Amino acid sequence: MAQKNVSWIVWLRRAAQTVFIILFLYFFVQTVFRPGGPGKGLAFFFNIDPLVLLTVWLGGHAAAAALLLSLITVGITLLFGRWFCGWVCPFGALHNLMSSWRGGTNKARIDAGGYTPWQKSKYLVLLILLIAAVVGANLAGWLDPFSFFYRSMTMAVFPAVNAGLQHFFDFIYRLDPGIGKARLTLLTEPIYRWLRYYLLTMGQPHYFWSMIFGLLFGVVIALNFFRARFWCKMICPLGALLGLIGKNPVVRLKTNPELCHDCKLCLVGCQGGAGPNGEAGWKPSECMFCWNCQAGCPSNAVSFQFEVPRSEKQ
Repeated sequence: MAQKNVSWIVWLRRAAQTVFIILFLYFFVQTVFRPGGPGKGLAFFFNIDPLVLLTVWLGGHAAAAALLLSLITVGITLLFGRWFCGWVCPFGALHNLMSSWRGGTNKARIDAGGYTPWQKSKYLVLLILLIAAVVGANLAGWLDPFSFFYRSMTMAVFPAVNAGLQHFFDFIYRLDPGIGKARLTLLTEPIYRWLRYYLLTMGQPHYFWSMIFGLLFGVVIALNFFRARFWCKMICPLGALLGLIGKNPVVRLKTNPELCHDCKLCLVGCQGGAGPNGEAGWKPSECMFCWNCQAGCPSNAVSFQFEVPRSEKQ
């Protein structure tokens, strides 16, 4: 019953994640055909990233006017918490998708779904990046989620997909399988021409760093099978920054002790390791407001409510 009552907001969040990751990939493909850096569409994601604004300002005491869009992200986060990570970030959406493919029993998911002190490591990553920015080293360009996702797609993922599809269609063309006049190339060649026009590129260069980024990207994605959204919980400096900004939001998780049976099923789908079961206290700075905890509670004991912010230790 609980899952049906809140399924609409879970599906709304999934729809938002789908829209933003499709937009990111669409703008990325447009950029591929217009070399010289991220195009205007893709630049939008960097402009709403407050980590980019902060590190650029710390490094040069000035920032492009477009980066001031990230102040909207800051304002929303101050009021409503770390929604950006759970609803907007396309790299987070990819981690969410990969995490949903994990196997295992509910018990295993409960054991891995709670809060762990290791999640503080992302705050150390953030501190290192900010110190580096002050001394003139822009390390955020390596670990900011948009930068990391863009570099990985540019240097490793897209070249691999591009080469793989090229070799596949070349192989079909040379083999020319079929029966009589019914040849497979009658189907594959129009598809190949369409892909050549809208997606594939010819003569794409490969570099040593492509292999490095491909390996790092593969490891980061694979870690989702160890712990859901590992990058977001343990590494992401933008998530750490938003967690600090939104640690006292007006939307707060509440657990009704009279209805809670301590089944811990709210931990099964928890994306942020925010401790929704309430044993050590819900941690707003880790919560991505995915609503999975409320959807997974069989007794309707978990809910999100508006509440006037108060000063408290997180």
